[in-house]
Amino acid sequence: MSELVVELDVRISDLGPSGHVNNVAYMRLLDEARSRLFGADLPGSQRNRGGILEMLGDRARMVIGQHLVEYRREVWHPVRSLQVRMWIPVLGRSSLALAAAIHEDGHDDPAVIAESSAILMACDTGRPWPMDQPSREVFSRYPGPQLAFRHRVGTLDRLPEGTDTVGPLKASA
Repeated sequence: MSELVVELDVRISDLGPSGHVNNVAYMRLLDEARSRLFGADLPGSQRNRGGILEMLGDRARMVIGQHLVEYRREVWHPVRSLQVRMWIPVLGRSSLALAAAIHEDGHDDPAVIAESSAILMACDTGRPWPMDQPSREVFSRYPGPQLAFRHRVGTLDRLPEGTDTVGPLKASA
């Protein structure tokens, strides 16, 4: 697995009243890591600067259509930084899945796992942009397993008995 890794500082404002990293702060950390790795849309611009999306130029930009976040354990003050590891388990025609795991020093298991559905949008039409071969090759450099999330109340899909909720999904017989 080839991961993209970013070390991010935890700010005092990231802590909740009880002293643990707040759930909303994890979303900010994921967004900041994604922006550092993939590049950022500058205000008023349809062009990514820095990061691996710079290759798209003014042809396409990335938007997030969905986030799925699972909080595995609390991270308590005085944590100073967290490591965000990201990879791309699925490439579609004009979209990709971006998986992430947030780790605290001294812990092998992630405190948070997340998957974002990202869509490439054509800058000139605002419609989904089919990946060209050079873009597909760049995104393919960061493969990794799909995340398996715990069962959520109200969902019809359940993980098979004994399935590892951190590792890749296993095919059913």
